[in-house]
Amino acid sequence: MKEDVEERGHWGSKVEFLLAVAGNVVGLGNVWRFPYLCYKNGGGAFLVPYVVFVVTCGVPLFLLETTIGQYTQEGSVTFLLTEDPNHTPEVRGRSRRRRRKRRIKQPLSPDRFSLYSSLSSVSGGLTIFTSNSDIHRVSTIVEDNTAADKVTLLHVESDQELMSAHSFRVDSSLKNVTIHVIGLLLECILTNPSGQSQSLLSEKGSLADLEHFEGLYRISLFFPIQQGQWKVHAKSDGHFTFNVIGDSRVDFLYYFATVTNETHPGLARVEGSPVAGVTAFLVLAVTGLAPEEDASFSHVTLLGAQGDTLHQMKLNSSSSSSSSSLSSSFSVDEMVGYVESVPRVPFCVRLTGRDRRGDKLERVSTEMVQPTHVQIQVLSVPRLVPGHSTLVDFDILNRGPARLFSLSMDDDCGYLHKRGPHRFHVAEQGSFHDQVNLHTPATAQAGATVTLTLTVRAFDSADSNYAVTYLTVVPPDPDTFPPSCSTAGGQSTCPSICNESSWTVSLVVSDRGRSGLAALQLQRGEGILTLFLSPPTTEDSMGHAQLDPDQQQSLRDQTTSGDHHYKARLEKGDSPLNVSEWVQGSSQPLWARYTSSCCSAQAELLVWDTAGNMKRCNLTPDQQRQQRDRSTETSGTGRIRLPDVFFLLLVLLWSPLL
Repeated sequence: MKEDVEERGHWGSKVEFLLAVAGNVVGLGNVWRFPYLCYKNGGGAFLVPYVVFVVTCGVPLFLLETTIGQYTQEGSVTFLLTEDPNHTPEVRGRSRRRRRKRRIKQPLSPDRFSLYSSLSSVSGGLTIFTSNSDIHRVSTIVEDNTAADKVTLLHVESDQELMSAHSFRVDSSLKNVTIHVIGLLLECILTNPSGQSQSLLSEKGSLADLEHFEGLYRISLFFPIQQGQWKVHAKSDGHFTFNVIGDSRVDFLYYFATVTNETHPGLARVEGSPVAGVTAFLVLAVTGLAPEEDASFSHVTLLGAQGDTLHQMKLNSSSSSSSSSLSSSFSVDEMVGYVESVPRVPFCVRLTGRDRRGDKLERVSTEMVQPTHVQIQVLSVPRLVPGHSTLVDFDILNRGPARLFSLSMDDDCGYLHKRGPHRFHVAEQGSFHDQVNLHTPATAQAGATVTLTLTVRAFDSADSNYAVTYLTVVPPDPDTFPPSCSTAGGQSTCPSICNESSWTVSLVVSDRGRSGLAALQLQRGEGILTLFLSPPTTEDSMGHAQLDPDQQQSLRDQTTSGDHHYKARLEKGDSPLNVSEWVQGSSQPLWARYTSSCCSAQAELLVWDTAGNMKRCNLTPDQQRQQRDRSTETSGTGRIRLPDVFFLLLVLLWSPLL
């Protein structure tokens, strides 16, 4: 006799469903963010690949998700594919001479379903191949595998053709235990804790009910379910998967961690997949225990794909509370186990303990852990300052042979300069160091969090890993430094008759306080000041030696963007020119060239930053000559002349005779 299950609610009409879906899909971003992204990525040209990907990827995936949700009426991570993985499509064509059909077999990629298989395996779901006409019957069999409040008792994958034996434990908190099998079963025998057996394929008994359809089997245990150790003996023709689930609130969460001195109590969570062959800590947290319930957990077992034991470890509490009933058991929410070596094959985690009555408890992780041989370590987590560029350092560690990798980067705010992917080679047991450059706009709000994701993949294998870093935007420090004016070049040939010649001086104007340039004004002088966004291509072009790294990066960005050099001209008497909209960041400098008649030998330029600081830059014809003299003096002090060498040798030869 089966226990009645409460029926789920349904939509009242199709219009109600469509309005609910539209409310979840359409938002403010569709109105204001899409035109901005379209303009930023090429305007009308952006719409061509956008429409192609919407038609080929976006709409089919959306319809697939909606269809599966309507069929199963659950939040599903199980894929129902209507194409046979072993099927070879046939392309039909017409001959010019004869109107007959000819068939050309096209080989399909064997990895075309790897994405679905990986997602279902990681999330604890299934990948099932069916047809359009049978999809409703298939979804009926697998629907309880995707429902909420389900815990896993056993997860096994095997390729053995011989009879295999597997066991799972039922405790008092479990209800509606179901066994899902994918594969072609030849024989299946179920045995309860009392020793009573039932051959599920040949007879109907009192232990369970069997439903099957083309390689899919659902075995539902009859209520009331006897507590204790159940056994399943199965024989199949090829690969099969066992998945035993039940209704229960008691479950657990886990993650892998490493030792660090930055956090308390000394363990930092490992983002991404664990690295095979290295030591690690396994941190577990039990969920669903009511305040009046009590349970103690003693150890954790890492199980292989076929249910074999790979590693077993005792649990220690991460706090001071412990259970007095068992010396090595703890009744706490968080526990830690030491893994001497992470297995090199896929595995799942089984937690073992006892309830308040002393009955044994077992829970198995829903997903299979896929260990990897590549690791990403983020070395610095700096703070983001509005209007500044920030570098995030990281290392990629290769725990396997020398090979080629691909790295891609992404953030949820669009601050990255480059996203990749780009290729690089890492030697055996070697490392690769790189940096990520993010530019925080001046309009970024303090307190916002930017999620940076780094993903690395190997080209010759399925090894991959990722790292997630959270960067916080902080308010900039008060800027008390005025802007600076650095002489970068010029020309001065002033004869005795001043009105027949002119002089020129070139400047690099930047903000040392990094709040950003705001305005410029020519206060004194009879000449003309010309402003540029990048160094003008002339003989006396300005050097880059006086620029800091951020300014050099801004220069490279401007040069590659193709913006015109010339921006504006200033004369005496003009109002202050607003330049805050010209620069993309606070570290970007401006280049200026002042040209005047030799009759006006002095000029003064006023520069303001956005913090209100002002700099008076005095311009004279002697600035370039003084800079050239200083360069000559500097280069002369470090040069040894040939006569000095001969004189030193003579002194050394004659010194013993004296």
